[in-house]
Amino acid sequence: MYRISQFVIAVLVVFASSPTWAQSRSELAEQYSALPAVRQMMDEMFSPAASAAQFKATLPPGFEITDDQLLRVGEVMSDVLIGLQPRMVELQKAAIADVFTEEEIQAMIDFHSTDIGARILIKTQPMFTAVMGQLTPEIVQAMGAKQGEISDILSE
Repeated sequence: MYRISQFVIAVLVVFASSPTWAQSRSELAEQYSALPAVRQMMDEMFSPAASAAQFKATLPPGFEITDDQLLRVGEVMSDVLIGLQPRMVELQKAAIADVFTEEEIQAMIDFHSTDIGARILIKTQPMFTAVMGQLTPEIVQAMGAKQGEISDILSE
């Protein structure tokens, strides 16, 4: 009897302490969104410099803009985005809870809570902006070549 009680207690401890057992996806999404690295990533994503880089990535090839203009556009965009940040956090939490399983959210929390995970998370958005900045002219050119085909589909 003593062994069975120990086993039952051990099983209960394991399951009760398991984050995927103890928390819903919404609770885990809330926990993930509150991670310091996630908050820092969002702050940096909405910074004037990041906003300017994102804007520049969308400009057509050959479009001329001075550094001063780009800086001022980045500041304006940053102000707008910072105002939308609370809404983005709410949408992010809902999306995380909808898209990922408890196990996946817990894995994101566990990884992004580590030093290396936090650094990777913070560097992901600038890396993606840099890639898209280089790729955007090719996307614009390729999509321009397909404009007639797209128009035909939309006119059906």
